[in-house]
Amino acid sequence: MPSRIGLYRRLSWSCAGLLCFGLIASSAQKSAQPTYSKPTVLPTALAADSYAIYSQLLPSSQIEWSDVPRDFWLLEGTTTALPLESSCATGGSMNPHVAIKAPDAQKANFDEVLADFDRRCHERYQLDAAQIHTRLPVHLLDQDAQRRYSAKVSGFMPPANNVMQAPPTPHEFKGAAGMHSFTAVYFNQAHTLAMTQFGMYCGGLCGNWTWVVLQRASTGWTVLPWVSMSMMS
Repeated sequence: MPSRIGLYRRLSWSCAGLLCFGLIASSAQKSAQPTYSKPTVLPTALAADSYAIYSQLLPSSQIEWSDVPRDFWLLEGTTTALPLESSCATGGSMNPHVAIKAPDAQKANFDEVLADFDRRCHERYQLDAAQIHTRLPVHLLDQDAQRRYSAKVSGFMPPANNVMQAPPTPHEFKGAAGMHSFTAVYFNQAHTLAMTQFGMYCGGLCGNWTWVVLQRASTGWTVLPWVSMSMMS
């Protein structure tokens, strides 16, 4: 590996010393930033089942902090997705091709779900709070509000005797408990099997992200125990 001094010397051959190096470093930093698709309206063919799943999952025991006292749900206003630079089949720290294992009897159905993910893993959808039916109201956060929330809780340092202590909720968001998110819901062709990833972030070392697989039932959607990987901080 070339030394740092040697690297600086080579850069100075083609540009004016530190000024050019600064421009190169700035350009590299900008190019390293992930890019995401622009959010679109959730397609009609997916909306009813997707919102039914969001409505069922948000207050369920599947969601970390679902039982924490709150006045409303704080939810990212658009679904999360992989950056455009990432491969659907291999990208992401918890890619469903690796994080979920279907039993042999359901493999063909789940392969259809993964195929839907591979088609739409970069797509982001604008959510409609009125379509999410929970006992408590749902407040959707745009990107600016998400940044404000994250900035106010990310620097929190828990006490040494309780490293898992969550930071206090910022005053602007008083009444909430954590900021939640969903990916799109991905389906098999018959819409009898579905998959989505949900997350919860509350700052510091407090957060959880995991996939959930669901099967259509007469009373709604049943969660299946196929997920073998989740991420927690």
